[in-house]
Amino acid sequence: MKTLTNIGIRKQAQRFINSLSHATYELNGDEKQIDIFKSSIDDNTVKIYVYLDDSVEGEIDNIKLIDIDGDAIAHASRVFIKPSQKGLYTVFKYRFVEVEG
Repeated sequence: MKTLTNIGIRKQAQRFINSLSHATYELNGDEKQIDIFKSSIDDNTVKIYVYLDDSVEGEIDNIKLIDIDGDAIAHASRVFIKPSQKGLYTVFKYRFVEVEG
């Protein structure tokens, strides 16, 4: 039996974070680009935070994580109506686990 150590799993999670470039979202149907707000690793769980501040207002849809190759690697297709008085966080959460095959 071959097993990844906790360090090995954490390194894979960190490599995932390091592969990210930015996020995109649609604002009233137009694609916009934004920096990733923050990321974290807790044990084997990765969280990527995208934050739209009070300068963004309107219908928000199709938030995506884009990697350094320019590929969309994750998306949230939920539609939000965002007022200018409030910010909007979207969190992408992934758990890294080893699966024997």
